[in-house]
Amino acid sequence: MSTKLKSMFSSIKTRPLTKSEKILLTLLAIVGIAFLGNQYVLVPQDEKIQALEVEKYELDAKIMEMNATLRREDDIKKEWEMLHRERNQILSYYFPTLDQAQIIYLLNDLLPEDQVEVADLNFSRPASEKLSEMDVYNMGISVPFSGDYSGIEEMVRSIELSPRRMMVDSLSLDRSADNELSGSMSIKVYSLEGLAEMEEEEVIFVETAENPNQGTLFSSFDGFVGSTGNGTSGGSGATDGGGTAGAGGTSGGGTGVDGGTGVNGGSDVNGDVLHSFEWRNYDFVPSHPLVRGQAEPTTIALDGKYAMRLEYNILGTEEENRAMVDISSQDIELKFPPTELSLHTYSFTYAPGTVGVRIIDQDGNEQDIPVNEGISWLGWGRTRINLPGSVAEYPIKITHIYYEMAEGRDDFGVLVFDKLEAIYPHHVETAYEGTANEPDTIFYEVKPGESVSTISREVYGTMEYKNEIMENNDIQPGDVLPVGKILVLVKR
Repeated sequence: MSTKLKSMFSSIKTRPLTKSEKILLTLLAIVGIAFLGNQYVLVPQDEKIQALEVEKYELDAKIMEMNATLRREDDIKKEWEMLHRERNQILSYYFPTLDQAQIIYLLNDLLPEDQVEVADLNFSRPASEKLSEMDVYNMGISVPFSGDYSGIEEMVRSIELSPRRMMVDSLSLDRSADNELSGSMSIKVYSLEGLAEMEEEEVIFVETAENPNQGTLFSSFDGFVGSTGNGTSGGSGATDGGGTAGAGGTSGGGTGVDGGTGVNGGSDVNGDVLHSFEWRNYDFVPSHPLVRGQAEPTTIALDGKYAMRLEYNILGTEEENRAMVDISSQDIELKFPPTELSLHTYSFTYAPGTVGVRIIDQDGNEQDIPVNEGISWLGWGRTRINLPGSVAEYPIKITHIYYEMAEGRDDFGVLVFDKLEAIYPHHVETAYEGTANEPDTIFYEVKPGESVSTISREVYGTMEYKNEIMENNDIQPGDVLPVGKILVLVKR
């Protein structure tokens, strides 16, 4: 077989390529290479170049647009300022939140008291109304009144021209006397709550009279003397007023809302302020999901600039229905039983719930102490808190303030708390001469490397009290403070 193949190939005649054939083969190879290069190199590159040119054109257009915007920077800033003014103007027409206190203050300024007598104000629950596909919150207010025609006309006109948008929803009139009309007016108040970002401390400005003397609208008249009892409490005085200590007793006034202003008769005793509520170091804590509300600063304050406003909406579906405020970050610790612990509460209306505090004793056990079962006063009231009297249970910490409703009962509203203070025996002028003016003190444990100067700078922010520290602790110049030494420092 191999012999046949050899003879077959040997019969094929071959010859060398001519010059022309070599040229043709070379051209054919060049054409093939050129085709492949164009198909797989030049065409993709051309497509990429075109895409880059399109992108370059788009970027040039954006640059031109940005340059045009930059050239209009001043005009844009003016337009923004105009829109910002319009926004603020629109927001000023509405209440930032449906706050009963702010609405009452505004109505108090608007209603002509000399021409129209308003018996009370009845607020409905906040509701949501659909306006232009937006849910807008509103609250209805019923205003029963009596007065002459001109006064009622002035009242309606004042509502119409109110700085905050109010709408007279209905108005009914009846003739009660020859020149007097009586009736009821229903007002609807709208809020932009949830629709626009409002300033955190957006409140309605209300002018107040400057009065250097602390007091309350519900205090007793000058010269009032409460009844004298024979027990611990001396009769039932007025709210934060001037009760007189009973014979052999300790505190003036009665139980509940403080009838006297403190210990040792009707004298005004300033205690240690445990929480002034000037800073927002507290949080709202509901006892279950159907308790809603919030705790925030308010300028309705008894002392200082701010107090704490507790807004609550309680559905009494559980055994415990509480709107609580966690004040544990204040780290309020009582190392010794105070003569008196009091909390100042502002009430806008009578309330059926219970105000109380929660404490933790030295064993870590929580105790809930009711302070008031029902709010029976309007305005500021001072309530006394009955803490455990045994020294063995101390130190204790106060961690919460709460408002509670019984199971099966609902309530909503606002309370304001201020000035949680403790009064100790050293706040009272006793028989020991000179001890009444003794300053409050704190203890300080010396740490490694500290001197009197560094301690004065750390505690007081200045070294000017170093001589006072040395004098109060029998330290001589040049003495080295041992680590762990307990120093007595004046509290400032």
